[in-house]
Amino acid sequence: MERNQVRIGAVLSYISLAMSTVISLVYTPVMIERLGHSEYGVYQMVLPIISYLQMLSFGLTSAYVRFYSRFKVAGDKKNMARLNGMFVTIYLILGALVMTIGFSLSFHGDVIFGTKFTPDEVALGEKLLRIMTVNAAIAFPISVFESHVTINERYLFLRIVGIGKQVLNPLLMIPLLILGYRSITLTVVSLCFTVLSGIMHITYCLVKLKMPFSFRGFNFGLLREMFGFTVYVFIGIVVDNFNWSIDRLLLGWLHGSNAVTIYVVAAQLNIFYLTFASALSDVMTPRVHRLVAEGRPMRELDALFTKVGRLQFLLLGCIFLGFVAVGRPFVMLWGGGEEFGVDYYTTLLLFFATIWPNVQTVGLEIQRAKNMHKFRSLVYGGVAIANALISIPLCMRWEGLGAAIGTMLATFVGNVLLMNWYYDKRIGLNIRRFWRHILHLVPAMLPPAVVAVLLARSVHATSYFGLILPGLLLVAVYGGSMWLFGMNRYERELVMNPVRKVLGRLMRRGGRR
Repeated sequence: MERNQVRIGAVLSYISLAMSTVISLVYTPVMIERLGHSEYGVYQMVLPIISYLQMLSFGLTSAYVRFYSRFKVAGDKKNMARLNGMFVTIYLILGALVMTIGFSLSFHGDVIFGTKFTPDEVALGEKLLRIMTVNAAIAFPISVFESHVTINERYLFLRIVGIGKQVLNPLLMIPLLILGYRSITLTVVSLCFTVLSGIMHITYCLVKLKMPFSFRGFNFGLLREMFGFTVYVFIGIVVDNFNWSIDRLLLGWLHGSNAVTIYVVAAQLNIFYLTFASALSDVMTPRVHRLVAEGRPMRELDALFTKVGRLQFLLLGCIFLGFVAVGRPFVMLWGGGEEFGVDYYTTLLLFFATIWPNVQTVGLEIQRAKNMHKFRSLVYGGVAIANALISIPLCMRWEGLGAAIGTMLATFVGNVLLMNWYYDKRIGLNIRRFWRHILHLVPAMLPPAVVAVLLARSVHATSYFGLILPGLLLVAVYGGSMWLFGMNRYERELVMNPVRKVLGRLMRRGGRR
């Protein structure tokens, strides 16, 4: 059952991502066109501020997964109930703190948004900040129930709710935009969806999972232990948010809302890229913590680390080469003009910076499960400082492209070079073996890479339909090359097993006739 849930979770994760990507092809251009560059830039400028407020979770979600896994393995139902009660209480308090800070900031928009914003843009930003603050505050206690669903590996429910939210939200917002409603209405609709999905998660946990609660005997000793664990998780979250939002903030402060709007196309595509990378490793999080809690040998974690890493690299490599092939006309179509052409190079830089650390996301969960994530947080802190120092002059000269160059350089040194040293020397993962298995896939990428470059030079599509055939050609060449020269037996079986099942069902139905 658990294995089926993991497989279903992984499949539905990618279905969800595919649907959200397709919807964004329609939603984002409509949003930019209807709101205009100014209002859309303000909207995107508020999002990093909200992401900073969300960091007040202090990384406690990771602590919940780790300690609940430990109690579950030990069969300690009393502490499982006390942990649930403690986390709901803490997150209600943190939600109130988010509300207080967010509303306080919203009365100082002239300071937050800088001198490049007009008074009307500042006033709009303040209103959006208040509504998004309420959304973030409500999401805090809801996240406890979402984490409980995850740790019980009920991915079918989790992904169905997520897909419903991803699909229904833009399907409702697009008509509202066409009817003339503005960004204020969109943020209110988003708030309503947060409340509705929260009610569904709470009901599922209480009715279906029989989630136990105990609000007696608040365990301050356990709380101190958790905060000792989460302090470095929190630093890592702060750094991640800083790294992926500093570019937008710098562009807003130095160049204004229009520069933010142009850069957001590349930033949004990079978010999709990061999400595709983590979709598979996310469903492995409870398994990693369970293996560590059970004291299983390191070779099992090593095998899982390598197996998931190869699958992630196969997927991310295909997306990267696909973007090389048709990315330039795509970003101009998606953004709505030739001025967005610079996002092609910006996106490629961001993709290249993130592909290497994101084939190792299981390693991050291994660190957390072993409570050995301090080094990563300190390294990422250095990366954040370096990113800001490098990006400021580059951003001043080349706007979004310069900011992306700074992010790429800092990320590669810290997230790749230093972290792989730590994985090898301190965590005990066999990094040489990991990269040997990853690099075995690189020769198989050479034929599709040549095709991607040739397509990039020859494809000048003026509509999305003009991108379909070149995209399918690249995917076919990539899939054929990987099947013949790159994939191992396990990876081929992942492809063939569903095919065999479908063919078997078709043959059985044909036999009945």
